[in-house]
Amino acid sequence: MAQETSTFQEFADEIAYFAAESGGDFQRFIIAPAMLEAIGSVAGKHVLDLYCGAGYLSRRLSALGAKVTAVDSSERLIGIAGEITKRENDQIRYAIAEPTDLSVIEDSTFDDIVCNMGLMVTRDLTGTIAELARLVKLGGRFIFSVLHPCFTMPDCCWIKDADGKDLYKSVDDYFSENWFPSDMVSSIRSGERRIKHRTLSRYINSLGARGFTVRRIIEPAPSPDVLVLKPHLDVFARVPAVLVVEAVFPYL
Repeated sequence: MAQETSTFQEFADEIAYFAAESGGDFQRFIIAPAMLEAIGSVAGKHVLDLYCGAGYLSRRLSALGAKVTAVDSSERLIGIAGEITKRENDQIRYAIAEPTDLSVIEDSTFDDIVCNMGLMVTRDLTGTIAELARLVKLGGRFIFSVLHPCFTMPDCCWIKDADGKDLYKSVDDYFSENWFPSDMVSSIRSGERRIKHRTLSRYINSLGARGFTVRRIIEPAPSPDVLVLKPHLDVFARVPAVLVVEAVFPYL
């Protein structure tokens, strides 16, 4: 019987290139700018990077003056992140841990918690957010990105004409919260990987159940300047591929 679960360890080799040196065009020109806009100034702040992968966002935040603790469940990815950090002399603390059990970290430690494209692979969304609510300071924030749940699910696809041109995106079966191999990220990560589709209400209500208040939602698209340099990203200017959420604990 097939397991409907996934972890970063299953596809750490595929992620390593994407998350390490370049971050990939999808990450660098669409996801990261939106995440950094939502995060804002971090100089002097204590920040937790959950599901840090190979440390791409961790290094960006460290360069902006944040005191970063980065956590991932993949030993291989933490190893890659540590090697790059050592080479670049960044002051980032890395740890291998599951997002639902960060008991080695004291309560109310972080000003901000970020999670860049990681919640889609957590098996226990409720438990993960509960643990983050314990770790964030009052008035602190949780900022995360996921593939847009309204436009990325198991049965979504682009409908093409006879010449292979994208006409429109078809979406269906939105309420089926299942694991699936995502074609959305296949252009930047080789091989099959499985992520969990969850509805938008699942994400928002899970936050509210643990005391978080959503302050802002961003649906990033590539800018005209980016499209001149990276025309292959034009499909993301038509339908949002990513959702970035900024939530406050609690709203003050």
